[in-house]
Amino acid sequence: MKEESKVAQAVREAMLKAAEKGENIKAKVGEISREAVKTALEKTELTRDAVREAAQGVMKGVIDTAEIVKLEASELVKEASKGILEGTKQAGGEVADLTRHAADAALEAAKEAGSKAVDMTKSAFKGLLDGTKDILKKKNEQ
Repeated sequence: MKEESKVAQAVREAMLKAAEKGENIKAKVGEISREAVKTALEKTELTRDAVREAAQGVMKGVIDTAEIVKLEASELVKEASKGILEGTKQAGGEVADLTRHAADAALEAAKEAGSKAVDMTKSAFKGLLDGTKDILKKKNEQ
């Protein structure tokens, strides 16, 4: 089994900590995802591979932890995707250029989720695409 990435671990720990405090995980997952991506990307050169790795780590952390905190991953993925895109942007990346890499990473992470791979893949893509559309729409309105 592949070792858990630092990003996935950070997301998992933040989600579990929020759950322990009784916080609304659905409301918090975007912020957790944004901070995890931003932190990871600020520590490295901002490349497509770095964005891909950070996005994949976030999605894997969210999907794996969703079950632990008794939530459907599909309920969390849209907000996580917004957090990924916002974190990438805050770290200096061009959201539109890197969206495809984040989407690919989400798909790969969902596939690695094991027995729930098919459902997770569908929900991850739908959530990521919906989140991307929302971000790009807001960006165009500015």
